[in-house]
Amino acid sequence: MTSVAALPAELAELFEGDLAPVLRRMGERPLGGGPVAPEQSDARAAVWETLAATGVLDAVVDGTQSPEHLMALGDMMGGSLLRSPYQDTAAAAELITALGAHDSDAYADLLDAVADGATTVALAPRATGTDDPYEPSPLVLGEGPSGPWVRGHRRFVSCADSVDWILVVGTVAAGTALALVRADDPGVTLRRHDDISRGDLHTVELHEVPLYGGRLIGDPGLARHAWHRALATVRIRHAATLVGQAQGALALAVERAKSRVQFDQPLARHQSVAFTLAALFARITAVRSFVEETARALIDGAEADLAVLQALALAADLARDAAAQGLHVHGAHGMTEDADIQLYFRRAALDAVLWGSPTQLWNRAATLL
Repeated sequence: MTSVAALPAELAELFEGDLAPVLRRMGERPLGGGPVAPEQSDARAAVWETLAATGVLDAVVDGTQSPEHLMALGDMMGGSLLRSPYQDTAAAAELITALGAHDSDAYADLLDAVADGATTVALAPRATGTDDPYEPSPLVLGEGPSGPWVRGHRRFVSCADSVDWILVVGTVAAGTALALVRADDPGVTLRRHDDISRGDLHTVELHEVPLYGGRLIGDPGLARHAWHRALATVRIRHAATLVGQAQGALALAVERAKSRVQFDQPLARHQSVAFTLAALFARITAVRSFVEETARALIDGAEADLAVLQALALAADLARDAAAQGLHVHGAHGMTEDADIQLYFRRAALDAVLWGSPTQLWNRAATLL
C-alpha cells in the first residue's frame, strides 16, 4: 500500500482524519440541478487552499512530483471521494509547459497562479459521451475584430461552473488545437448534467469566445503529441484515484462486516464474506502496485502508453467491483441515503468511464500490442 508518508502531514490529516466522512458528502450536488450550497462551496475552497499551501500544485507546475506522491495523492482523494479541478488543472499546467507557452509573460503568470492555488482550469475534449478523448472533437476557429475566437460544443466538463479557465481541446485542419478561454466569458454557456453521481459535470457551449493571449497554446502540429502525453498523465492520476475509491469502499465494507450480526455472530466471521474481502484487498494491492509502476515509467519519460491504458481499465473495473461488494455487505441499508457506501457505488458508475470507456481503452490497447 502506498504510504501516506509521501504526502505532507496536513494532507494526510485532512484526507484520513475525522474530516473524511465530511469530504465524502462534500462532493454531492443537489438533485435536479441548482448551485452548490454556500457552506459546501466554502469547504471546497478550504480544501483547495490546503492543497496549494502544502505545495502539491507547485510540484506539478515545476515538474517535481514523484510517482509515490502522485499515487498517494490519488489514493487519498479517491478514498475521500473528493471532487476538485486538480487533475484538469495539473494537465493544463503540463501542456502549457510542454509546448513552451510558459515563455510568454501571460502564461508564466498563469502558471504562477496555478502553483499558488489562485486559479483553476477544466479540460474539455469531448462533444459527446461516446467520444474518445484521445481523438478530440472538432473545433471551429475564427478571427474577429477583437482577435481570434473559438466556437464549439463540449460535454462532461468537470467543475466548469467553479473554475476560472476552460482548456478546450479540439481537432482542426492543422492538427490539435488547445484553446484556453475564460469560464465566465459572456460567450460561454454552461448546463450541469444531472447524473447518477450528482457531480460537477457540465455541457459547455462556446459562442465565438476569445482566446486567452490572442492565440492557441502551442502550434497545432505539435500539440497532438503534447495532448496525448498529457492525457496519459491524466489517466494515470485518475487510475490512482479509482484505486483510492476501491480502498475506501473496502474500508466501509470491512467496518460493516464487523458490526453487522447474522446467525449470532459478526458477518466478518463467515468465511465466504471474509475470503471475498481478503481477495478484494489483494486485488487492490496488485492494481495499486501496477498503477504506481506505470506512473514511475511515465514520469521518467519512458513509453508507457499501453501500460497506462491497462492500468486505467484495471482500476476502473476494480472501483466498480469494490463498490458493488461493499454495497452487498451492507445489505438493504447500503442503498439508503444514510449509508456512505452508496456514494462509492454511484461515483464508480461514472468515474470508471470518465477518461475512457472499457471498450475504448481495450481497443486502443489492442492496437499497441
